[in-house]
Amino acid sequence: MNQRLENLRIVFEPKSIAFVGATETRGKWGFIIPNNLINGGYNGRLFPVNPNRPRVFGLDAYRSVKEISDNVDLAVITVPARLVPSTVEDCVDKGIRAGVVISAGFKELGQEGALLEQQMITIAKRGNMVLIGPNGQGVCCPENHLFAWMPMDYHPPAGKVAVVSQSGNIQLLLIAGLVNTGFGVSKSVSSGNEADLRIDDYVEYFAEDDMTEVILCYVEGMNYGREFARRARDAAMKKPVVLIKGGTTSSGVLAATSHTGAIAVSGQLFDAVCRQSGVIQACRLDEASLIAASFLNRPLPRGRRVAIVTGGGGLGVVAADWCTKLGLEVVRLSDKTLSAIGQHMPAWWVPGNPVDMVATGTSHIVVPLADILMKSGEVDAILFLLMGPPPKENALQTGATDRDSWNWKEIFELAMLFLEVLYELMNQHAIPVYMVSTLLNDQILTIRDRLGDKFWALQPTIETAAICMKAMADYASFLGKARGEAGMGSSIC
Repeated sequence: MNQRLENLRIVFEPKSIAFVGATETRGKWGFIIPNNLINGGYNGRLFPVNPNRPRVFGLDAYRSVKEISDNVDLAVITVPARLVPSTVEDCVDKGIRAGVVISAGFKELGQEGALLEQQMITIAKRGNMVLIGPNGQGVCCPENHLFAWMPMDYHPPAGKVAVVSQSGNIQLLLIAGLVNTGFGVSKSVSSGNEADLRIDDYVEYFAEDDMTEVILCYVEGMNYGREFARRARDAAMKKPVVLIKGGTTSSGVLAATSHTGAIAVSGQLFDAVCRQSGVIQACRLDEASLIAASFLNRPLPRGRRVAIVTGGGGLGVVAADWCTKLGLEVVRLSDKTLSAIGQHMPAWWVPGNPVDMVATGTSHIVVPLADILMKSGEVDAILFLLMGPPPKENALQTGATDRDSWNWKEIFELAMLFLEVLYELMNQHAIPVYMVSTLLNDQILTIRDRLGDKFWALQPTIETAAICMKAMADYASFLGKARGEAGMGSSIC
């Protein structure tokens, strides 16, 4: 990793932060972000910089960063745009190696702002200082209790997905989507105007980050497509890179230009870059978070053959349609496999795939069915549709179907046991399992807390389940290509 990216590491692991523009005026960024740092539990040293106040947040304030006697790792800057270049110059003189510029008013406003932005970058590079932004929302690293960003008192849990976004609001929505699936975020950055560090820099950094297993990006535009393609491919060889593109219409392009000054990229050209780089493209924000979460705690499929297990025939029909439309194979099961499944089914069961349990309520047979399908060698993934847990604690072992003692608390407890057993099976056989569930967000979070590393993402709809299955199958295919050959990326759109 080059020195610039080593400096980026300081952004997420600072032992000391100078906050330039700190204030106790509520509603201002200079209040909201230090407040987030303090309330989020940041345990490093915080140095407020405000030439007009002796103390801020109960801490001694400084007229400039050069007056701080201690070493400073990171500067967070919220002063007006016209003051940012001189502030960066003070940071360079102080020896600060990294800065986050929250301030807006640069190239997104036109030529005058662009010149101001270039002046800021020239000064920073002279001192080997890296800058995030300007015109961004900030950064977070929950593992280090670092929330140097604008969302007021929002402290998402630590996780294994890194998020980088050219939009601060979309950064927040992607993280919220991850949290709703039961997962958190390893590190996140709002890249803003990308005057210095760009999306490809963050992708390269996160590819080497031990906290991160999946990289999730939102992009509006860029003028560094070839470099992005190279670095994204290198990253995708190590871990999945999921991306959603904004500015795909004429209206979106115009909005992106006024938003972050992003340079529009042809939709076809960008799709080609992603395909060659092994980047997985999502169409919608909610899908992007679900796709990223689907890679966690779940093995990759070996191919595209899918078995569907459903409690109702209609659900199986819809799932078969979606899988087929997305290029997955609803495989024809052998007579041997169907015969083994039939041993657990009622006399009126019709053999086939989807495996329709004909609304018998015999949910205790789901685990034996999964075991049969995984051992058959005929499927690469299994999709369960609205499967509930068995009714009694011993049902997984005995096949008991007595419903007399059912209650919601018991069912919820059994759901956790059910998911844990399926987790063990899919990792034992290296066959991924996907499940469409109607559990609520708070129930999912409770299950996550109980299962820990054995928790795997559930899907809210048949459509999203199929989309995630395709994404994982495409990524597995990409990894199957020899290094140096043209890879096969994925586009869900």
